[in-house]
Amino acid sequence: MRAVVLCAVLATAWLPSRAGAQSLSLTESEVLARLSPNSPRVRAMRAVVDVARADALTVGRWPNPRVTFDRESVTGVTETITMVAQPLPISGYRGLQVQAAGALAEASASRVDDQLRRARADVRLAFAELVAAQVRERELTAARNRLRDLAGVLATREAAGDAAGFDRLRAEREVLDLDADRAVAATDRAWAQAALAGFFADAREAARIEAVDLSTVRPSLPPIEALVERAESRRGELAALRREIDAASLSERAAERRRIPDPEVVAGAKSSTLGGGDLGSVVMIQATVPLFDRSRPERALARAKAVQAEARVEAFRVALRAEITALRSVVVERREAAERYRSAAVAGADRIERIAQVSYDAGERGILELLDAYRTGASARLRQAALDAATRQAEIELEFLSGWEIPS
Repeated sequence: MRAVVLCAVLATAWLPSRAGAQSLSLTESEVLARLSPNSPRVRAMRAVVDVARADALTVGRWPNPRVTFDRESVTGVTETITMVAQPLPISGYRGLQVQAAGALAEASASRVDDQLRRARADVRLAFAELVAAQVRERELTAARNRLRDLAGVLATREAAGDAAGFDRLRAEREVLDLDADRAVAATDRAWAQAALAGFFADAREAARIEAVDLSTVRPSLPPIEALVERAESRRGELAALRREIDAASLSERAAERRRIPDPEVVAGAKSSTLGGGDLGSVVMIQATVPLFDRSRPERALARAKAVQAEARVEAFRVALRAEITALRSVVVERREAAERYRSAAVAGADRIERIAQVSYDAGERGILELLDAYRTGASARLRQAALDAATRQAEIELEFLSGWEIPS
C-alpha cells in the first residue's frame, strides 16, 4: 500500500499535465461499482465464511470403521480373529452439533456482510476525501492565479511609475505562500487518490482518478425510530449474535444427548487349528456408559455462551440506538452549519474582493488590505469545502450504522 501511495505522489509531482490529460473521471456510484469482489481485501473477508463452513463439515463427518486383527498361538493351537467395528451415532448428538456449527457459519457470514458494508462505506469516505482534496487544490490554484495576475498588473504599474515596489513584492510573496499551500494540497490529493485506488482490482491507475461530485440537495433524514428499526434488521453483527445464541442452545442440547450412549457394532470371523481347524463368526455390541462423565462442563459452557451472546445483543442494541441518535444530530447540525456558512461567508467573498480591488485602485486602501480581502475569500471557500466534507463523512457513517444509504 505504501508503494502504491508513493507511486501516486511521484506521478502527480512529475507528470501533472499527462495525468490530467488521461484522467479517469468517476462518480461515487461508479466507484462503488469498481469495488471488485476479486480485490484481496474482499476475498479475505469472504474466506472467513469458507473456513466456518469447513468447520461445520468437520463436525458432521461420520466416524471411520476400525479393523482389528488378532492372532494367538499356544501349545500348537493357533487362533485368528479378524473384526470390524463401526460406531453408530444414533443419539442425535452429531446432528445437533452439525446444526450448531451451521449456525456459527451463518454468524460468520452475517459478520462478513457487515464487513463488506464497512468496505462500501470506506470507499465512499475515500471518495469524499478525494472530492474535498480536489476542491482544496482547485481553490488554492485559483487564488494563486488571481494574485499572480494582480502581481503582474502591479509590476506593469511599477514600471510605469504608478505603483510602489513594495506592493508588487508583497503580492509576489503572497503568491509564493499560496503556491506552497497548493503543492501541499496536491500531495493530499495524491494520497486520497491512492487510498481510493486501494479498493480497486488495479491500483496502478491511482494518479489518473478524478472524483466527479454529483451531489445535489440532500434528502431529509428519517426519524430515529425508523433508522433504529432498519439497523436492527440490517446489521450483520446483530444477526450474528442471534445465531450464536441459537448455536449455544443447540450445543447445550447436544451435550445432553451425550448421556445417551452411541453403540459400536463389532462383527468378524474367528478361526482355530484345534481339532482339525474350524471357522466361526464374531458379533459384539459395546457402548460407553456415562457413569462419571455426564457432560456437565459442556452444558455449562453452552449456557454461559448463550448468556454472553444475549448480553452482547442487548448491549449492541443500546449502543446502536445511542450512536444513531448522536450521528443523526451531527448530520443535521453539520448540514445547517454548511448551508449557513455558504449563504453568509462564501456568497459575500467575491463581493469583498471586488470592493477591496476597487478601493485599492481608487487609492482608498493599501495593498495589505487588498491581499487580506483575497486571503479572506480563499479561506472562506476552503472552509466551505471542509464543512461539506465533514457533512458527507457524518452521512456515510450514519448510513453504515443504520443500513440506510443516503443517495449521493
